[in-house]
Amino acid sequence: MLVTVLPILALLFGLIGCAVAVALLARRASRHPPAAASEIPRTVARRTAALRWAGVTVGLIVAVIAAGSGDLGTGQLLAAPLFGLCALIGVLAGELTVWPPRGPTRTATVEVRRVRHYLPRHLSRVVAMAVGVLLALVAATTAAGGPDDMGRPGRSLTRQCTVDMSQSRGPWPGSFYTAGLVVVVLVGLLVAYLAVRAIVRRPRSGGVGDVAVDDALRRRAAYVATGAVGVLAAIPLAGVSLTAANGLLGITCAPLWWTVVGWGLLALAPAALVMVGWCAAAVLLPTDRAEPLARTR
Repeated sequence: MLVTVLPILALLFGLIGCAVAVALLARRASRHPPAAASEIPRTVARRTAALRWAGVTVGLIVAVIAAGSGDLGTGQLLAAPLFGLCALIGVLAGELTVWPPRGPTRTATVEVRRVRHYLPRHLSRVVAMAVGVLLALVAATTAAGGPDDMGRPGRSLTRQCTVDMSQSRGPWPGSFYTAGLVVVVLVGLLVAYLAVRAIVRRPRSGGVGDVAVDDALRRRAAYVATGAVGVLAAIPLAGVSLTAANGLLGITCAPLWWTVVGWGLLALAPAALVMVGWCAAAVLLPTDRAEPLARTR
């Protein structure tokens, strides 16, 4: 699994480096914005949106490539997390291009901006819960997994029924699948932290009269970033839940609590898929988070 994911991660780190370089160049080019203050937020909105969509487009390409590679479904498991990671890189690159307005007359305000001011309340809570459940579930399945009949580690669940008999069930979401998944998810969470930090700490993109517009741009970016993390976690959560449920319910001598957990994981999978739709809409249709932009028209 790690052999499969390492080239993809190398490509992604290259993309991150290129995105940061492009963002810094764009930021330097934007040091002399249009003279009209009301045009500054429009320029920032177009530039950040272009970089976000670039991240989404690259993410789709990387996801398709990943889904068609890897052994025994490992690439398919990584496709959605890689898409979410690329979308987050696009958000981060866009926020790094924002430069404070320059000119002979400048204004400044003293304010305290916090992460909670921009994150979507309900969606961020659901996404945080999904990430926590995914990491806990992956830790449990990795610990319970054993080698399959070909010696591949963590790809089978074994139960010792009696002294003389045991049952095995696979595929199982053990280390064969989860090692690369955990790496990509943790990298995605790091990029999400950097993106949200940039959203909160970047300078204002316009004058005092454009504060509402600038806040709308920040909320839009935070909405997309939250949705990207949700996609990154929810699809693997559904896949791991279904695979683990198949293993737990497929062993006839399993204890009762295995059956209870198995049915609980089956119920979790459709809930995760519903969350995927919510988060995909946040990534692809974030316009409802920037309605104040209409004021600059």
